Amino acid sequence: MQRTLPFKRTFLFALLSLALAAPARAANWWLPSNHSEHGKDADNLFVFVFWLTTIVTVGVFAFMAYFLIRYRANPDRKKAHYSHGNTRLEITWTIIPAFFLAAIVIWTKGAWERFRLGDPADTRKPANILVIAQQYAWNVIYAGPDGKLGKYLVFPKPSDKTWPAKLGADGKPVFETFDYNGTDTNGPADLPFADAVSAINSYIETNPLGKVYADPDGLDDVIPTAGEIQLPMGRPVVIELSSKDVLHSFFLPNFRVKLDAVPGLRGVLRFVATGPTSAEREADPANRFTVSPDELLEVLQRFENRELQIVVDEKSPGAVQDAGTKAWGYIDKQGKPLTTHGRMISMSDAARLREAGIKQVTYRRPGYFDLVCEELCGLGHADMRGTVKVITPREYAERFETVRKVEE
Repeated sequence: MQRTLPFKRTFLFALLSLALAAPARAANWWLPSNHSEHGKDADNLFVFVFWLTTIVTVGVFAFMAYFLIRYRANPDRKKAHYSHGNTRLEITWTIIPAFFLAAIVIWTKGAWERFRLGDPADTRKPANILVIAQQYAWNVIYAGPDGKLGKYLVFPKPSDKTWPAKLGADGKPVFETFDYNGTDTNGPADLPFADAVSAINSYIETNPLGKVYADPDGLDDVIPTAGEIQLPMGRPVVIELSSKDVLHSFFLPNFRVKLDAVPGLRGVLRFVATGPTSAEREADPANRFTVSPDELLEVLQRFENRELQIVVDEKSPGAVQDAGTKAWGYIDKQGKPLTTHGRMISMSDAARLREAGIKQVTYRRPGYFDLVCEELCGLGHADMRGTVKVITPREYAERFETVRKVEE
């Protein structure tokens, strides 16, 4: 008697396995948490395509396995009948995939336009930000109170007769000289080619982002420390993106934002960051975990790339307060400081806390998000990281859109 594969039972088992895998949304291999309005569209599209292709793949492999076993070589079986095709069947399995592909294309187009072009019906004032990538850092520039960004990445050429201008007291451009090796030059063209190139490199050191100081739109731009982006919660953000040197890829995984930074081009993307703010995330009681130093070592070993902050206050057993800074922290048996509140904790820190006799340690996940480069842009590519903080619209306005009086 010929044995056959219990196809129905195998197929049901495969579907059950997929259903049991659904809770993996909470696991580390699944998508990171979403914190943007358009992100739900991207996630829904991803999940639909993922499960559609998974079910089709499992079904195809199941049928292949069934036919391989059901119709394996058997000397008692009659010779197979070869068919030259079934037009009706071929039309059917062409139309069905075409239908799904067309639906995915239409769905993708809508999600893409909401991400790149924004919502035309949204009347909220956008926050304009310029991000300039370079090996290996992210330079962030915020439009000031006028809401306009100035011109950047404009550098002199050896043939220029004048150096870039600045605005004078009367508001008109003034062409200034540039000191090169003790000599004032009106422009790179005053010098031999090799000296002109050296002078331009010296100029770039004084103006690394190529800011056009004669552009009135850029007078109030805010250029803080590189590597951190602050986004207003619940307010449209328009990010203009470019590169100073090579191709980079601007990626905010928690905001479902990704776009290449191309030298000589200005990419634009639009999105809205949702709550909670970074401060609220850090203060959330559910974001605090109390463990022993040994358990903390296990957590740090299990998640090598996860940054954790130590939480120390007056209620922490064994904690001391620094007389000068008033910061709470832990000290070793010799009285030397081990770690202080809010500091990123490493495996060596956890080991020293154990050696110091600290029984319990409280940690939290930082409230900021990751900014990474998804392009292999050089040997320092892995270090080209930044942080993204979500703040309230009021905080954003006070920091970047408020006219500041110049003190005498």
